[in-house]
Amino acid sequence: MSAEDRDAPPPRRDTWDKASIVLQPVGGLLTAVAVALLGFFTSSYLRENERIASERQERMQTADTNARLYSELISRREESESALRKDMFTSIINSFLGAGPQTLDQRILNLELLVYNFHESLNLKPLFLHIERQIRQSRERAELVARLERVAEEVAKKQMLVIEEGGGTFDATVNSKTLSFPLPDGSEAPFIARDLVVDGIKRNFRLEVLGAQTDPEQLQLRITVRTDEGGRTDTTATEFWLGHFDFPMIDNIRLPHDQRLAVVLNAFDPGSGLADVTVAYFPGKYAGLREKPYYDEVLAKLLAANRTPTPTKAP
Repeated sequence: MSAEDRDAPPPRRDTWDKASIVLQPVGGLLTAVAVALLGFFTSSYLRENERIASERQERMQTADTNARLYSELISRREESESALRKDMFTSIINSFLGAGPQTLDQRILNLELLVYNFHESLNLKPLFLHIERQIRQSRERAELVARLERVAEEVAKKQMLVIEEGGGTFDATVNSKTLSFPLPDGSEAPFIARDLVVDGIKRNFRLEVLGAQTDPEQLQLRITVRTDEGGRTDTTATEFWLGHFDFPMIDNIRLPHDQRLAVVLNAFDPGSGLADVTVAYFPGKYAGLREKPYYDEVLAKLLAANRTPTPTKAP
């Protein structure tokens, strides 16, 4: 190095050089702080995710445990109820079939227990008719017959409440003396017809009165069902006697597509000859437990459900 270089004054530093000298260590410090903060927040984020996943897993395990416990409790309760109903049914049936003497009041009491607990699964009409025949020979005939009909009316109402949830109905007044239907204008019609729709299937029901009797109170009816489907019209007609002991869930007419038709006798006044009836059209799932759909009907429903296109959302 020459003497001139040694004697030359040091180069003058500008503002950027001074800022560089100051910020260089600060930058390293900030980098270290940023790395530390990034590690802290990353660690906190991972721990929070683990906590949320752990809580979710715990909730799922708790829900699964509760579901299994609930299912087990329901299963045990159903088993105990089934055992109780079985014992009750056996005891009541044995009381009817046993050789021991019973009063009519005891028989009606046993019938009430049987009806109120098993009216959806048993056809109890023969038992009603059997006890009614015994009552007609009793001195307390009027009182006991009224009690028997009251039980039947309560059961029919309970079943109709269930049927009306998924079915269609219409009411009609019958003049059993003229075998016709009184109209609001004072005239009478030989038949009454109504359209009902259930599960998208529309059917026309035409009701006619063929006969009547007052002891016991019964109506002889003909009902014609007309269905327009697939460009063709199917017509079927059925004749039957209708009394107080015909219950809609059990005493019904099977229609195509696992559907049912039933007629209920609500009231019968022998003096005036007027009777009130209700026609019910409902899906087969509301029928009694003994009324099971045919396998071909179940298969047809499954195939129809598979052929139904899935609705697409509008763009």
